[in-house]
Amino acid sequence: MALATTPSSLINFGEAVNFPLIFGAMLAVFGAATLAHLLVVSVSRRRREIGLLKVLGFVNGQVASTVAWQATTLALVGVVIGVPLGVAAGQAMWRAFATNLGVIPVSVVPPWLVAGLVAGIIVVANLLAIGPGLAATRSRPGQLLRTP
Repeated sequence: MALATTPSSLINFGEAVNFPLIFGAMLAVFGAATLAHLLVVSVSRRRREIGLLKVLGFVNGQVASTVAWQATTLALVGVVIGVPLGVAAGQAMWRAFATNLGVIPVSVVPPWLVAGLVAGIIVVANLLAIGPGLAATRSRPGQLLRTP
């Protein structure tokens, strides 16, 4: 009776750098930077609309919450599109990788991990919205409506 042995390519891969984690962290940083840039540019370009909202009676909390809602909406759209595509792409890549190694291509995506990822994305999006939201509340409506 022969003993089961682990293929050397699988052992070497286990000793390699954790590429998926590094790649995911890099994508998360780029996504957060893109969202922060989008919020800053959006608040800067919509100064007149913010001034008009203040003249109509919006208080600072309502102005800041509009920026937070914008961040939440963008994050949710990204999650609705990105999570299913990411899971599908990850499973396809793992299937191809595992087939080349000669192992059974079984991939499991725990629902609690996806739920935690979605919650984390929404929390980070709202944390990124704090700075642009505060900048939007500090503006004076009269000055904003006078500028071209």
